[in-house]
Amino acid sequence: MKKTKALSRVLGAICLQAGLLSSCSKLPFLLPPHGSDGGPVVTTTRYYIDNNGSDSADGLSPNTAWKTLTKVNATTFQPGDSVLFKRGNAWTGTLVIKSSGTHDARITFGAYGTGDKPRIVGNNATLSAVLIQDAKYLTFENFDVSHPRAVRPPDISLSGIYVALATAGTYPGICIKHNNIHDVEGMPITNRHLQAGIFVRSNAAQAYFDSLTIEGNDLKRCSSRGIMMGDGSNKDTTYYNNNIVIRQNVVDSTALEGIIVYTSKNVLIENNRVLNAGAYTLGVNMNIVLAGLWGRGKNMIIQHNEVAYTRLTNPVPYASMDSEAFDIDLGTPGYTIIQYNYSHDNQGGFFLHMGDPGPDFTYGIVRYNISQNDGDPFGNRVFELHEHPNGKVVPIYIYNNTFYDATKIGVLDRAGGTGVHPGLEFRNNIFYAPATQFDDQANIVYDHNFYYPGPKAASDSTGYTVNPLLVAPGSGGSGINTVNGYKLQGNSPAIGAGVLISNNGGQDYFGKPVSATMAPAVGAAQ
Repeated sequence: MKKTKALSRVLGAICLQAGLLSSCSKLPFLLPPHGSDGGPVVTTTRYYIDNNGSDSADGLSPNTAWKTLTKVNATTFQPGDSVLFKRGNAWTGTLVIKSSGTHDARITFGAYGTGDKPRIVGNNATLSAVLIQDAKYLTFENFDVSHPRAVRPPDISLSGIYVALATAGTYPGICIKHNNIHDVEGMPITNRHLQAGIFVRSNAAQAYFDSLTIEGNDLKRCSSRGIMMGDGSNKDTTYYNNNIVIRQNVVDSTALEGIIVYTSKNVLIENNRVLNAGAYTLGVNMNIVLAGLWGRGKNMIIQHNEVAYTRLTNPVPYASMDSEAFDIDLGTPGYTIIQYNYSHDNQGGFFLHMGDPGPDFTYGIVRYNISQNDGDPFGNRVFELHEHPNGKVVPIYIYNNTFYDATKIGVLDRAGGTGVHPGLEFRNNIFYAPATQFDDQANIVYDHNFYYPGPKAASDSTGYTVNPLLVAPGSGGSGINTVNGYKLQGNSPAIGAGVLISNNGGQDYFGKPVSATMAPAVGAAQ
C-alpha cells in the first residue's frame, strides 16, 4: 500500500510538472538577445576626456578633450552621444551619470585610444565610484572601477558601480558590460544590502528597470557582494525589475554572495563563473550566511554557470548553515530553474532549500547539473534541507543530475533528521560516492536513481546499485568545460534506464538532445 501511494505521488508530480513547464521555455525569448543593448547605436556627438585636457575646451575631439569628472558630471548628454575616456588615464572621485538615450539612439560611456581601460577610483566621499541614476537606454562599458579603503577592517559601506532609481517610472535599456571592477573595500556586514561591485537598486516604490543587461564584466575582491539586484526588501511584484540578464561575468573573491538577485522577474543568469564567495572579508568577523549564486526573483533561470570554492563562514548563531552553490530561499515567487551548471568544492554543499519559499512560489527544477566534491568540510552535505512548516508541500523536482564525492554524499535535513520535506523528488540522478545519507525518506521521493558504490536510498524501489560507467568520475577541474569525465561510456547501464519526464528541457548538460518520448539515461549526460 505504501508503494502504491508513492507511485501515485510520483505520477501526479510528473503530470503537474508537465503543466507547469509548458510556459517556462518561453522565457529566454522575452529577454534581450545575446549581446543586445536594446537597439541600434546612433552617434550624434562624441565627447573626449583626457587627464591632459581642459574643461574650458569643447571636448569634441581628442585634441580638445575635457579634463575632470566635475565637467562630465555637470553635463546633460543627449540621445546618441558617446562620452569617451582616454585609455591609460585615471580619475579619482565619483563619476555621476544622469542622462538618457532612446531606443534608437543610446548614450554610451566608454573608452578611446590604446592601453589599459580608463580607471575610475572612488575616494570614499560617496557610496560608489560610479553612479548611474534615473537613466534609460545607456551603455557603460570598458572601464576599470575600484573603490579602496585604507582602514582595516573597513568601517563604511562602499560600491563600485551603483545603478539607482529615485523617481517613479519604467527605465529600460541599461547595459553594464566589459568592465573590470575590483578592490571594492566596504564593511561587508553593516549595510550589506547596500553595496556590491555592481549594485542595482530602485529607491522608489513604483520605479523599476526593464531589459537590463550585466554582461562580460570581471569582478575581483569585492568585500560585500559581486553583483546585486535589489536590496533585500519586499516590493509589490508589479514593480519588480523586469527582463534581467546577467551573463558571462567572472566574480572572484567576495565577502558574501558572488551574484544575488532580489525584486526582479523574468531573470536569466547564465554563463557566469562565481569563485571564492565568502573569501574576501578584510579581517571582518563574518557573523552572517551566504551562498554563491542565488536569488528571490520571480521566474528565474540559472544555467551554464560554474560556482566553486564557496567558503563555510560558520557564523554564530548560524553555525554550519549555508555556503552552498545555489539556493531556493524564503520569499521566492514564481518558478526557479537551476540547470546545466557545474558546482564543485563549495564547502557548504551544492544546494540549499530554505523550507518555505512562500505563498507565491509555483515550483523549482534542478536538472542536468554536475556537482563534484561539494560539502566536504561539513559532513559531505550536498543538499541542506530546512523543514517545511506544517508539512507544507513544496514542489521541487531534482532530476538527471550527477553528484560525485570521493567520500560521501548527504541529502541532509537541517534539523538533524526530524524535519519533513513533502514535495521534493529525486529522479534519474547519479549519486556516485562510497557512502550516502538520505534523510526524510518517508516524505522525499527517490525514483530511478543510480547509487554507486555506496548504498541506495531505501525508499527507491526502482533504484540501481550498479556502476553507471562514467568515463572518468572525479576528474572535473576548474572550468565548466572540464567535466567530460561525467559522460557515460557506450556500454553504461544508465543509458535508457531513467523514467520519462515531460517537458524535460530537451537537452543534457553537454547539449545532446533528450527525447520527449523515449526513456532517458540517468544522470546529467545522455
